Amino acid sequence: MSLDLRYLSELGETMGEMRGNPWAVLVDMRGWVVPKSLSDSPIEPRITLDRRNQKFEYWLVDDSAQGENLLPYFAQSGLTPQRFLTPAAVYQSLLDTGYVLASTELDEIVSDVPDGTNTVVNSAT
Repeated sequence: MSLDLRYLSELGETMGEMRGNPWAVLVDMRGWVVPKSLSDSPIEPRITLDRRNQKFEYWLVDDSAQGENLLPYFAQSGLTPQRFLTPAAVYQSLLDTGYVLASTELDEIVSDVPDGTNTVVNSAT
């Protein structure tokens, strides 16, 4: 839980540094499992992040239901994260939205790691 709070704190600071500039987030959630104790918690989400200039949030997921329990955190933002099952689908959407140029290679956004899976190494800017 302390790791989650540290991550949220750092995310909030980074969001604040954008100071009115448009920004987007690409999150590789593959292999991530939410502990049952957290997903069944009756506690309302109390964390609010300033997403006013956020253009999109893309999640690379293992299945289309992954991250469902995080959606209440987006209720007030007017933003719904988009989920993708493959790095190629993320890449195509980044091209379509203009966050990467056609000359940008997929390998510049994701890279192969030794176990053969793809891992996101940087976010779209």
